[in-house]
Amino acid sequence: MSVFALKLIAVASMFIDHLSYVARLSGVLSRGDVYTLGRAIGRAAFVIYCFLLVNGFDKTRDRKKYLERLVLFAFVSQIPFTLAFTSANFAGFSETAFSFAPRAMLPLLLPFFVYFLYVCEKRFKPSLLALAAAFAVTGMELTVRGYRLLDSDLNVFYTLAVSIALMLFFEYLLSEGRRWPKALLIAAAIAAELWLLQKRADYDFLGVALILTLYFCRRAGKLPMLAVIVLWSIAEYGASWQYLVGALAALVPLALYNGKLGLRMRAAFYVFYPAHLALLALAFILLTRT
Repeated sequence: MSVFALKLIAVASMFIDHLSYVARLSGVLSRGDVYTLGRAIGRAAFVIYCFLLVNGFDKTRDRKKYLERLVLFAFVSQIPFTLAFTSANFAGFSETAFSFAPRAMLPLLLPFFVYFLYVCEKRFKPSLLALAAAFAVTGMELTVRGYRLLDSDLNVFYTLAVSIALMLFFEYLLSEGRRWPKALLIAAAIAAELWLLQKRADYDFLGVALILTLYFCRRAGKLPMLAVIVLWSIAEYGASWQYLVGALAALVPLALYNGKLGLRMRAAFYVFYPAHLALLALAFILLTRT
């Protein structure tokens, strides 16, 4: 099974999960067997994406550009994510026409984030603008015409981006050209970003833990990586056998992974995330507010 096939399975799983969740938030779907089944099917998506992230980190030609893409789509996805996953957006019109609230911590953390991701850069790059924008929206709350567009919760691309940044940090520590003063500054940036993720981004610390554990055992072969996924799934979903079974179902396609790339449609898979959230939000807002 190729990378392309794994991505198709993850995308289908994620869409079913998000469809069920947004339908529940909007009141169209009640909490019952159909909702639980949809959410259970969706548990496989994150596991597959984490595996692919570590696999892509090893095989990509430019790891920094890999990180830049994740940061860019973290920014692009944040408004669709908030719009789709905020129950108030489906509850009827609000009297609030416009509200904007920046958080005081933003000016303190932004320099850490910029320095960390571009610690080796000697010149300005356009991607710095995407980086600054992606970080800025994490410190804002925005409501327009009664619709919440930005909130405290963060989309999964933030979890993935910080995980890639952490892997780059460990690669730097193992490199011969490392400098400890620079390493300490990077460590400070990591601490700031992990604090930002705490209880705010999808899967937060547990998601980062899964990715890093897969990263550290990736050289040992596929079997240890699958064992890590089993242990993580039990820790994350042990209280719900349906969700646990859904997460463990990802082991089947991952065990069949053949190391081949398959059809190249990288951009389409990145775009799908914000696009499907925007479409789900629009569809259910129209359904519940008309």
